[in-house]
Amino acid sequence: MRKMVLIEGELLPHFCDAQFGKVSFMLDKLSTIQDVEHSYKYYQIMRDTQPVWYDEQTRSWNVFRYQDVYTVVTDHQRFSSQMKASRSLDRVLENESRIKMGKALTRLDPPLHRRYRNLVSPAFTPRALSRLSGRIEAISQELLDQVRAAGKMEFVADFAYPLPTIVIAEMIGVPTSDRPLFRGWADELLNSQIQRAEEPHDGDSNVRRMVDVFAEMSEYFDRMLEERRRHPRNDMMSELLAVELDGERLSTEDTISFCITLLLAGHVTTLNLLSLAIYCFHTHPDAMERLRKQRELMPGAIEEVLRYMSPVRALRRVTAADVTLGDVTIPKNAQVFAWLASANYDERQFAEPERFDITREPNKHLSFGHGVHFCIGAPLARMEAGIALPMILQQLPELRIETDQPLELLEGSGILGFKRLPVTFTASA
Repeated sequence: MRKMVLIEGELLPHFCDAQFGKVSFMLDKLSTIQDVEHSYKYYQIMRDTQPVWYDEQTRSWNVFRYQDVYTVVTDHQRFSSQMKASRSLDRVLENESRIKMGKALTRLDPPLHRRYRNLVSPAFTPRALSRLSGRIEAISQELLDQVRAAGKMEFVADFAYPLPTIVIAEMIGVPTSDRPLFRGWADELLNSQIQRAEEPHDGDSNVRRMVDVFAEMSEYFDRMLEERRRHPRNDMMSELLAVELDGERLSTEDTISFCITLLLAGHVTTLNLLSLAIYCFHTHPDAMERLRKQRELMPGAIEEVLRYMSPVRALRRVTAADVTLGDVTIPKNAQVFAWLASANYDERQFAEPERFDITREPNKHLSFGHGVHFCIGAPLARMEAGIALPMILQQLPELRIETDQPLELLEGSGILGFKRLPVTFTASA
């Protein structure tokens, strides 16, 4: 059941009815574009009235203002990333003999996080990524060639989904014949609820399926690693095996964990960034036409899409000590949600935040996090979008989203993106 604004125990679907001084709310899922639009009004209410708020139902603290969110995501000494993804899932994973999984980069704090990140970061340097630009352009062109004559496509399935999937598969070294398996795992992980903090959402059947998926991926990457040890290739898997820092190398378990993290995070980030960009351009046609004529504005437009429709809505942390934000003290060992989507609309940081401005400057959004946990795959997502989006606008004239049916959003907690995004354009040979 959808949870909306609660005023003194009464469910209110309209913001105009809210007594702003007595607001509490819980956002469960964003199912429609209207939900997304409403969410920004919820965030504004919370920034103005309860910027640090405790939710009794989820037993979590929620932070809404830009400066407070910035503090939560950058202060790793007081706000720790070392937590379980899901209590029941982690319990099963710890006792599952089929799974070889080590440290997950997203759930480590310095100094261990720094050492681990330094081992994997060479794969994401500008020099390393520059080698991918030609392939990203070629893959994008292949995908566009498949749909141009039809004058329509389902953008998620036909473009936004396969592009990052193929790129990541090639980075890791997954053969073409195994890509359907690779995409199947991405589907399962994307649709899972493992990122949720609430125990009621850890349903046994869901947990069991996730364990099976992790086992399949673990066994697959374990076999790949063994093969690369015997026969190294020019791919990321071989590079991860060879990299050494101060005499330290990645273990098999840590390498497997990194590949799984890359599959999920790298795939989902670009998929949603591309589809959200098309939505923003569709709803702001003047911006789309300007981008067609001035390709050099695309980097700024991508940053504005990230701010305007944050693909990741919130990041989760656990307090390592009692922490005071403003006039509220959050106790030690408390779960904290830093609402990036709210921070990116904070009037204290952004002038006219509700306006989509592809030339916005400065634009210090937090959509990729900040500090030591800044998204390691952000340069790859920006590169993919920076190459693909200008090609789409140039090769698909009169690009429009079909609006006869409501647009469906992904249901994963904390993620914003489209399940489907049907578009039309002028057909060409």
